[in-house]
Amino acid sequence: MKIRILVALAAMATAAVATPATAQAAPHHGDSIRYASAKACKVKKAVFPCGNWRLVTHHGEIVQLKDAQVDALDGKGKPVGFATAPIAISGNGQKIAYFHKNGRIAIRTFRGGVTLLPKNTLPKNTVQYNVWFRLSDDGASLLVGDTRNRIFDTSSGKRIGLLPSKRDFLGFSGDGEEVLTRSDEENFLVYDRSARLQRQGRGADAISGYGPHTLHADARTLATLKSDREIVVSDLETGQVEGKTPIKLPKGGTVEMFDWTGSHQVTLHVSQNLPTIPTRMTVLQHDTKTGVTKVRDRYDILKDTYTYAACGG
Repeated sequence: MKIRILVALAAMATAAVATPATAQAAPHHGDSIRYASAKACKVKKAVFPCGNWRLVTHHGEIVQLKDAQVDALDGKGKPVGFATAPIAISGNGQKIAYFHKNGRIAIRTFRGGVTLLPKNTLPKNTVQYNVWFRLSDDGASLLVGDTRNRIFDTSSGKRIGLLPSKRDFLGFSGDGEEVLTRSDEENFLVYDRSARLQRQGRGADAISGYGPHTLHADARTLATLKSDREIVVSDLETGQVEGKTPIKLPKGGTVEMFDWTGSHQVTLHVSQNLPTIPTRMTVLQHDTKTGVTKVRDRYDILKDTYTYAACGG
C-alpha cells in the first residue's frame, strides 16, 4: 500500500492514550511532535482513513488526537471517505491545526489547550479536502488556504491578514513574520502577517523554473533548491545570486518541506519509499555558506498509515 502524503506541507480535550514506539528522541526538540498519522483500514479491496489522528513524538509516544476530524467533509457536511481532513504541525512541534469534530478549525498547543477559530472562518459548503493549513515554525501564525489565503494569530484565534487573490503561498519567512508568495506573473511578493506588501521582485535568472523556495528572516533573501543537487541563495529584489552550494539528498528522495531555520541554515524534510519500509523521513540541515549538510533526524512512518503530515522547520 502506498502511503499518501499530506503536505501542504500536528493534544487533546480528552485524555490521551499513549503507546511506546521505536522512534529515537531528538534532544533539541524535547517533548514535541514529529508527525501526525491517520490509520488506514481496508474494507474489501478499498482502503480508507479510519480511527483518530495520531501524534507521534520525538520520545516515541503515540498520542491520540480524539477531538480532530479524520474524514474530510464535502460541501453538504458528509464524510467523503477517500480523503482526510487537513492537519498541520508547527516546526517546533508544539502547535497543531486541524478541523475539530464540531466543524470549526482548531489550534492546539501540544499537551495544552485549544483555540477555536470563528465559525465563519471559511465560506459555507466548503469542501474540506480543498482546504490546507500551514503553521509558522514557532507556531505563532496559521495560514488557512482555499480560494483565498487567510492569516491567523494562533494565540487569539483572530484573523490578522487576508492575502490578495491569485497569490500562491510558498511559506513563512524564517522568523514567521512574513509570508512568501508568487503571482501569476511569477513575481515573488512578500507580505507581513497583516497582508501588507513589503517587497517584490522576479528573483535571479539562475532560479527561474526551479524550486521549492524559502524566505530568510530578513524577508528578502531566498534559498532555492535547484534540480535536487544545489541550493542557490539570491536577493529577491535585485536578482543577485549571493551563493551556491551543492547538496546530496537521500537516493530516490522527495523534498516535502524546505525551510530557512538559521542565519545560514536551511532544513529539508526528505521522504523515501523503500522496499521494506513504506516511508522513511530524513531531516537535513544544510549550511548555505559552507555547504556542509548534517542529518538532524531520521524516522520511519507508522506502517499502517493512510496519510501523514510532518512538522516543518
